[in-house]
Amino acid sequence: MNRMMGFCEQSANRQRQYEEVFSRHVSNDSIAEYSKHLASRPSRVGTYGNEVGLYYSIEALQKAGLDPYIQSYDVYMSVPQQISVRQTAPEERELDVIEDVAPGTPFADEIVPGYNAYSPAGTVEAELVYANYGRPEDFEELERLGISVKGKIVITRYGKNFRGVKPKQAAKRGAIGMLIYSDPIDDGYIQGKVYPDGPWRPEDSIQRGSIVQIADYPGDPLTPGEPSIEGVQRLDSAEASSLPTIPTTPLSYGQARHLLNALEGEEAPESWQGGLPFSYRLGPGPTKVRISLDIDYERRDVNNVIAQIPGSKYPEQTVVIGAHRDAWVYGAEDNISGWVTAMEIARVLGELYQKGWQPKRSIIIAGWDGEEYGLLGSTEWVEDQRQDLTKNAVAYFNMDGTSGQFFGASAVPSLQDVIFEVTKEIVEPRSGDVATSIYDDWYMRSGNDIPTIGYLGSGSDYTPFIQHLGIASADFGFSSPSGLYHSAYANLDSLKFVDPGYEHQGTAAKVVGLMALRFANADVFPFRYSKYADLVIELLRDISEKYTFGVDLSEVIDQAQAWKLAVTSLEHRVSNLISGEVHLSDSEDIQKINESLLQQERNLTQSQGIPGRTWYEHQIWAPGRDTGYAAQPLPALEQALEDDSKEDFKNAIKVLKQALKDATQTALQVFE
Repeated sequence: MNRMMGFCEQSANRQRQYEEVFSRHVSNDSIAEYSKHLASRPSRVGTYGNEVGLYYSIEALQKAGLDPYIQSYDVYMSVPQQISVRQTAPEERELDVIEDVAPGTPFADEIVPGYNAYSPAGTVEAELVYANYGRPEDFEELERLGISVKGKIVITRYGKNFRGVKPKQAAKRGAIGMLIYSDPIDDGYIQGKVYPDGPWRPEDSIQRGSIVQIADYPGDPLTPGEPSIEGVQRLDSAEASSLPTIPTTPLSYGQARHLLNALEGEEAPESWQGGLPFSYRLGPGPTKVRISLDIDYERRDVNNVIAQIPGSKYPEQTVVIGAHRDAWVYGAEDNISGWVTAMEIARVLGELYQKGWQPKRSIIIAGWDGEEYGLLGSTEWVEDQRQDLTKNAVAYFNMDGTSGQFFGASAVPSLQDVIFEVTKEIVEPRSGDVATSIYDDWYMRSGNDIPTIGYLGSGSDYTPFIQHLGIASADFGFSSPSGLYHSAYANLDSLKFVDPGYEHQGTAAKVVGLMALRFANADVFPFRYSKYADLVIELLRDISEKYTFGVDLSEVIDQAQAWKLAVTSLEHRVSNLISGEVHLSDSEDIQKINESLLQQERNLTQSQGIPGRTWYEHQIWAPGRDTGYAAQPLPALEQALEDDSKEDFKNAIKVLKQALKDATQTALQVFE
């Protein structure tokens, strides 16, 4: 049998027994029962349906023998009252802003109209301009064509970047409002059969979503860097850089077609044409629109669910599993699937704990609230628990969507090998009679090549762990092509298209459960920083090939190579210890090594953060300013290049070099 990373032979044998028992007890039926209760009612943050789901989750975890509790934070948030979009020229019509769900849909009166969280309230009316996906390059193309959006309302389609970037770019150019619609070429009938006959978006389906500027900082817009608790100093809303500035709201393509079809002006470029049955034009006019958004702003509680299986040997050290439990509407995929998967891990571990089993390190299972509005619950908890997490958190494992057919993961590079190791040991449910591992299926889908593990950008609850505190993190999920995201049709029935029988949600429980058990019980934490150093060296060499103001990058590359040498020596030492017959749990060397392995990820954060976005302290990973979700590796360097600032570039190199030097020294301290 292959060796297990981080375990001597004796420990590995015990670990495999635990893992076999854990996996055997994961129940798809249990997950289905949780999902039936939690995805049958809308659970948007701050609503009664969310509260019902909260107490159901607490009771279910108590039945598993755990002692869960609610951790609440008092957060500034938008609360929609009335949303109206009216076409006022060349003809008049009131546009529908909510889906026409089937009669008998449970709790249909609790479905929120299509709206964008944190949009400013207000009424604006103007001519319309079409701006494709609302990316910086799209607005630049409009400018090249001589089309101004100043004083206009802009309509863009969803996709290609985070929705919050679109109104930010429009506002920079003087637009007074924005509409965002889902085009059928992206996730509607052009892709395949629409719901209820298939998984794609029907014509009345609306993608809701937040437009808060998470690339500035996530969490409560009024308390960046501090938890939203009593006594904390709060910004005035006018001072909060993460809040958007122009009224913005979403539409279905069934309603957007009226506006787009009436536009005149120059024909849109070929790459801007969508799936509606006419030629898209840019405007402005003669289409005019009035957007009227009655949205209150008030402080409401976000309520996290926290449960813990205490560790037997190192109870202060924690492995954290998290998934958000709020949804825009029913959220069967996003993210009731992730939360019920986490609950199933908690149920199995809780039952084993009641029988006398304990991990060596504590395992925390967290259900985050308010993720959909801007990572509210997780960010406030991390800011609140900063001191303890910085000292004791081993790793964070996130699940945001586990109901799909195809496995994928994003993670820091030091986790790559252990992710591969675990996925090689779990059967992919689609493999049928010929048992194929998740890894082998992933490998084949990657063109018979080593699968790519994605970079961590933002848009889910790993963000505060890795990018604010430097806690090694991974995001796991199963997904399938579909188009019901954030709509009223992402319900229990829709799961038949993506995860019939809850098989992949059950498989996700095994993957993440085994990952947590590996880190909770390892003799030596199974991080491999040599992979990390290799990537940093590659990224730096890529940047050195760009225009770098004549600044020499050789010293920072040398420092990355020094880190590589140090961690390679450390990994050889670990290998020798693991293969020996020493009692590892009593080894002082092992304790020093584990401290070093935890600290090196922390070293890659620097307290001054990224210029202009100081909440983001990690020097390797952050979301791009104009992508929102997608990662921008070496963010301070890339940002300086975008801004054409030699001074910022030189400072970014200095800070990055210090981070790499700190990590190198931490690795070398083991040998002192």
